Amino acid sequence: MIKELKNVKTLLEDGYAFCDIRVEDGKFSKIVKNSNDKDQESDTFIIPGFVDEHTHGGDGYDFSTCKNVEEMEKILKFYVKHGVTSVLPTLLTERDEVIFKQLELIYQTSLTNPIIKGIHLEGPFLCKEFKGAQLESCLQKPTIEKSKIFFEKSHGLLKLMTIAPENEGSEETIKWLTSHGVKVTLGHSAATFDDCTKALKSGATCMTHLFNAMKGIHQHFPSIATAGLYYDDFYTEVILDGIHVHPEMVEFIRKLKGNDKVIGITDSLMAAGLPDGNYFIGETPITVKNHDCVITETGVRAGSTLTMKRAFDNVKRFCSIDDVVASHICSLNCAKALGLDDKIGSIKEGKNADFLVLDKNYEIKEVYINGEKVL
Repeated sequence: MIKELKNVKTLLEDGYAFCDIRVEDGKFSKIVKNSNDKDQESDTFIIPGFVDEHTHGGDGYDFSTCKNVEEMEKILKFYVKHGVTSVLPTLLTERDEVIFKQLELIYQTSLTNPIIKGIHLEGPFLCKEFKGAQLESCLQKPTIEKSKIFFEKSHGLLKLMTIAPENEGSEETIKWLTSHGVKVTLGHSAATFDDCTKALKSGATCMTHLFNAMKGIHQHFPSIATAGLYYDDFYTEVILDGIHVHPEMVEFIRKLKGNDKVIGITDSLMAAGLPDGNYFIGETPITVKNHDCVITETGVRAGSTLTMKRAFDNVKRFCSIDDVVASHICSLNCAKALGLDDKIGSIKEGKNADFLVLDKNYEIKEVYINGEKVL
């Protein structure tokens, strides 16, 4: 199917332009700039669809506890409503048999839902001290053998894995995962700076929700958080709800890392899109009040109720940045970190036609994935 968009205001990688766009076979086949006049009036405009590599659920459902494809699709519809066109469903630390079952279920869901670009396995190779909402009884030491099983059970859809690099066996495991196309991100960890240096040399490329569930910055004892900021090669996930990371600290991260190394995520739970109340993260009860999610029994902060559209709006406000930089943080940077920027993350010839139509008030009017209208 061929779709033509005439003189539409378009957010490209370097700014807005009025363009004639041709979409063919699900991709942007031709983009011709007509004008870069930012003052030209337009009731609607298009921006790249959002990419979320770290999210557990929404609208009352959790990828770790969904019973069937239909329940998983309800989460995906919720994402689409809020502008997500690419996602990595994220699974928590659980019993092996539960992880195996959910990996298979996500794979089956992906066969008819192109929004899924992979799976993020957040655990079980994490540390007890900074486990957060992860099940301590199910934590494991990293091994190549178990990584092979996870990879096979996902049918190769495993694309991102969070690991605590101080654990014995992490270096060999990171090398095996990255050699099989799985990106490794460091988190839920008490790692030292040196632990992270070794992990970086082994192939790790990212930090999981920076400053959350990890040892913080200390002038005498440089740790994982310090390494995430120090090394230019590390991308840094940031939960952009203003709760997990104070808005001024979001800007602190951006100033140190630059506009191309910050990845906006939601880390959203089943409570996203729903009112305050009692919910679950996996099998653990949580309580939500004023968008803040905590484990009911301990008061430890869990994930969020954030959506990617709100993340986009928030990061512009937190950092006083324009739409170009905000789009990089909420779309392109994640695509680059995952090695998918030849397909997704921006509006460019040859890439998937994944885009949002917004009105002048920045409300989402339409959503397209592979050139097909999905909202």
